[in-house]
Amino acid sequence: MSVAIITGASAGLGKEYVDAVVEQFPQIHELWIISRHENALQKVADQYPQREFKLIPLDLNEDADLQKFSDTISKFNPDVKLLINNAGYINSEAFAKQDYDKQRMMIGVNVIAPTLITKIVLKYMKPSSLIVNVCSTSAFAPVQGQSIYSSTKAYVYSLSLSLHWELKKLGIKLLVMCPGNMKTNMYQYNALNATNKSTQAIGYLPFLDLHVITRKSLSLVQKGHIVYTPGLFYKTYRGVTKMLPHTILSRFLKG
Repeated sequence: MSVAIITGASAGLGKEYVDAVVEQFPQIHELWIISRHENALQKVADQYPQREFKLIPLDLNEDADLQKFSDTISKFNPDVKLLINNAGYINSEAFAKQDYDKQRMMIGVNVIAPTLITKIVLKYMKPSSLIVNVCSTSAFAPVQGQSIYSSTKAYVYSLSLSLHWELKKLGIKLLVMCPGNMKTNMYQYNALNATNKSTQAIGYLPFLDLHVITRKSLSLVQKGHIVYTPGLFYKTYRGVTKMLPHTILSRFLKG
């Protein structure tokens, strides 16, 4: 049984990835979609009655739920053709003022979950399988007010670059996508709860088209690309962060 696994699939970018996989991968037998909200997952699945879905309600910040996922995939022993590590969490606030639970959730959802899910799923992948890790332009340099978030994304970026070459030897292709602003629930929640002007100002940066970037990333991973930064503005930013020392950039970048 061929399977695609998508985390954070109930809304926003994850929901758009579900749409893209349904369109571009008709050969995949079943879509395994993961989110904390089972009702929302059911609504996503109901939009495609012609396709098979497995709803997996999990809190990726909980070790017990990661073990539950491991047990589930072991039970069904699927042929995983595609893994999209999309789930993420952001809280923009000064480090000293941040709530401990929010800090722990960023580390759990953004670092621990994609690392362990990838490790768990690899056993069920074969040559020609694909992985897309959703990262962020925040990975390119340290950002004040996003000290933990940008650090978690820097981890995902670094992990993805090294795994791209390790997994290539096994015939598995991995792409890391680093988007900027997107109109998703995560962005809206962060913007609504922002107390600093820097986070509010980020709303004036260009917003990306979710339909376009999901399809493009799936096309690029099949071609063996390693990094995808959508949008000219964000490509330029990535170039700037390569040229300037991060000790300087971190003084001025604020989220």
